Amino acid sequence: MMFNTTFLAAAMVAFSALTVQAHVGLSYPCGRYQPAAGCPAPPPGQSIDYDVNAPISTSDSINAPLCKHTVPYTTRTTFKAGQTIQTKYSVGASHGGGHCQWALSYDNGKSWVVVKTMIRDCLRGAQGSYSVPVQIPANAPSGKATFMWLWNNAIGNRELYSNCADIVIQGKNGGQLKGVAPLIANHGKGSPIIPEFPLTTQSDGSDLFAKRKPITITVKAT
Repeated sequence: MMFNTTFLAAAMVAFSALTVQAHVGLSYPCGRYQPAAGCPAPPPGQSIDYDVNAPISTSDSINAPLCKHTVPYTTRTTFKAGQTIQTKYSVGASHGGGHCQWALSYDNGKSWVVVKTMIRDCLRGAQGSYSVPVQIPANAPSGKATFMWLWNNAIGNRELYSNCADIVIQGKNGGQLKGVAPLIANHGKGSPIIPEFPLTTQSDGSDLFAKRKPITITVKAT
């Protein structure tokens, strides 16, 4: 049996494009191993994630850890403290919108401080692409940091989405970043559950965000 290699290659490209567009993923700053044009090559030993837009978990099971991938990029994007990042997302299915959180870590994901939260309206009605301005705190210390995006969808399976970008922050030399730790909901059994909320009259789990724990991250001066 003979195969048409040109057809096969085209089919593989089309399949990859469809896979990437399923659900939602962070495309700027580049989420780890993002296949989008302009994003860095994965670090040694890692591969491009053609399913980068897939959820990391449901309320019943965990498919991947926070950030989806734990090994940072070797190439990082630099931002200044106080700068607003026009974050971008590739959207295949926005599932009625939902709740989004953005957080920073200086210890590769051991501790996080939330820098922005959107309740209900995040990704609502988004198609193809989506953008949200997120400001780096003006008092953010200098150093290598991880920028995380989390999304709990409004409609469909009770899921959690997460991507992380590896960045460098240019700020003050040492200091503290205070805020709240992110709510990690619909991340396997035992985690808080945010129910479906297609209607504005339905409970949306927003009360859980008010219970996020205070946290202070300290970065030593160099």
